[in-house]
Amino acid sequence: MPAHPRPLTASRLPRRAALAVPPALLALSACGPNRSGGGDGEGGDGSLRFAWWGNEKRDALTNQALELYLEQHDGVSVSAEPTDWGGYWDRLATQIAGGDIPDIIQMDEGYLAEYASRDVLLDLSRTDLETSAFDPAALDAGTVDGGLFAINAGINTPVLLANPAVFEVAGVEMPDDSTWTWDDLVDLASRITEGTEDGTYGVQQIGIQGDPPLSVYLRQLGAERFSDEGIGFTAEHLQQWMELALRLQDTGAAPPADVAVEESGQTVDQSLFAVGRCALQSQWSNQIVTLDGPLDGTVVPLRMPSMTGSAADAQLWYKASMYFSVSASSSNQDAAVALVDWLVNSPDAGRILLAERGVPANLDVREAIAGELGASDAKAADFIAAIAEELGDPPHITPPGGSAVGDAVQRAMEDVVFGRADPATASAAAVAEAEAALG
Repeated sequence: MPAHPRPLTASRLPRRAALAVPPALLALSACGPNRSGGGDGEGGDGSLRFAWWGNEKRDALTNQALELYLEQHDGVSVSAEPTDWGGYWDRLATQIAGGDIPDIIQMDEGYLAEYASRDVLLDLSRTDLETSAFDPAALDAGTVDGGLFAINAGINTPVLLANPAVFEVAGVEMPDDSTWTWDDLVDLASRITEGTEDGTYGVQQIGIQGDPPLSVYLRQLGAERFSDEGIGFTAEHLQQWMELALRLQDTGAAPPADVAVEESGQTVDQSLFAVGRCALQSQWSNQIVTLDGPLDGTVVPLRMPSMTGSAADAQLWYKASMYFSVSASSSNQDAAVALVDWLVNSPDAGRILLAERGVPANLDVREAIAGELGASDAKAADFIAAIAEELGDPPHITPPGGSAVGDAVQRAMEDVVFGRADPATASAAAVAEAEAALG
């Protein structure tokens, strides 16, 4: 029998979350009567397992929200299963293979179509989940082939975050993000590197990072990561992206290849940007909340550069920062849907979770919490509102197997920055590999 988490007490939690979990969150025993996951979706006793990835702040806020839910709903218990991004998907794949799936799954756009197509996720459109107060575009973001397999937990958008302290040390002024171009970024970032001590850089190596800057750049070229037929870009498009990454490296605007690759494996709060050694970092806007912590609330969100010098051509979009899904095989589907419904529709939950997972997609909740947002959350919400009239069309959802495309591009980009291949050769190889992966 697959092992379940031991009872959720502070002494048995991962160290970073031990102080965040209230005693009211009762876990399920390993093989006892409260076991959840699997089953036929009928019956059940109100015992739920909830898996999410995150960080110390998200863990604390989520557990606080769950404590309130348990106070308001008798007969329900929840086993919290938080982990970090790096281990989350491997663990979930193992759980799915073993028929040991959590009832509630925090879901990402990159995996949504794949898991929906494999009948892992419940079609929420066939449940009592309330969606009338949702921004229609935010609701559509969770649909696959007409079914609603995930509900938007928050909205975010691509953003370039700035650390004003590094700009000040370098004697470089902050850019006008409504008019700057990629050329401006290279110039500005190289001047920051020159004006600061060794080991401090103007911008992270966005070529190694991949998304979101890759998608932004492709969209400005009139391409996309994915299309109805498969990948939505050519080798020529990708070659231009690789050439930009080389410019960042060769001018010193970004770290050298070995530093950049090492950083790509760091958690967000241990990145060069978070420790004050990089002036600019590409992120999703909800990470403003995370990065404002180590940088004493000084993070400034900026629009991504454009090719024309017009913010209207930046081709940003609103993305579901993450979703909540329910296991199609849960033996407690009604209880799981009820909890998800509360998380996304209740102002009580919204006042606790605020914008850490992104700005609420439920418009009523967004309005209810507007006056209660802290400074970091307000930055994210204000940025989301500021770009509303500049957005491009939403991109195609990542198809099943789409993660292989990112892997192919990543490997090819590393070959380029380490000098093992030129951009033309590497981009052609990456596109061929990506097309083969998608069939």
